[in-house]
Amino acid sequence: MALAPLAPTAGASPNRSAPSAGHQLMGVAAAGVGLPADGTGGRGGRGQVTYKRDLYAAESIIKERISQHICIVMDTKEDEEHVGHHLEEMLKNELNNVKVTSGPLGQAGRDLQQIILEQCYSFVCVNVMTSAFEETQKLLNMLKESHLSVLYPVVVISVHFLDYKSVHFDHKMENLMQIRELAKEVKERNILLCGLLIYYPQDEQKLQDSLRQGATIIATLIKERNSAFIGQLLVA
Repeated sequence: MALAPLAPTAGASPNRSAPSAGHQLMGVAAAGVGLPADGTGGRGGRGQVTYKRDLYAAESIIKERISQHICIVMDTKEDEEHVGHHLEEMLKNELNNVKVTSGPLGQAGRDLQQIILEQCYSFVCVNVMTSAFEETQKLLNMLKESHLSVLYPVVVISVHFLDYKSVHFDHKMENLMQIRELAKEVKERNILLCGLLIYYPQDEQKLQDSLRQGATIIATLIKERNSAFIGQLLVA
């Protein structure tokens, strides 16, 4: 979806043959997500936007554009029956218009690095190891090194599963509260981190309901990209 040219302000020169530095800067920024952009020339070669609604419209378009690709990251050691794979399938079924890809968090992480190079700005990290944030921390380190979040915020949703038979609820919640400090740290790098805890009941129908609710929460967080959810742990 192209970003329409902004209306010129009163007295602005109609001559557009020589783009200003402001125009060039806007073009570079929009190119980061594949959107053509335009604007009006200001004094001293600076770009100028006439109305706040133009900024809101541009922000809405960019949000929509960068929310069309979700990368699911997990390291399940080839365990195709892991609940994380069921969550991936649920996301694909629920989000028909969104590209959903997946990549492992191996030592090389070549597939994931390629996804980052393709400028995916939305990540769902499924934690399957003993440590509460082991996989999430690996992903955050890769994102920091990539400098992907320089132009636009990257959303990372750290997903955890609660199995009633193996982990006590209070102990699990206490460990997951570490997400607040971790989110503060990466916010400085323009990375929006929040958590999602999905109940893992033994009943198949209840599990499907939990996964469907989790997929809905993930879709909303990625679409809204709201900083108010930074460091929050949501429950499905």
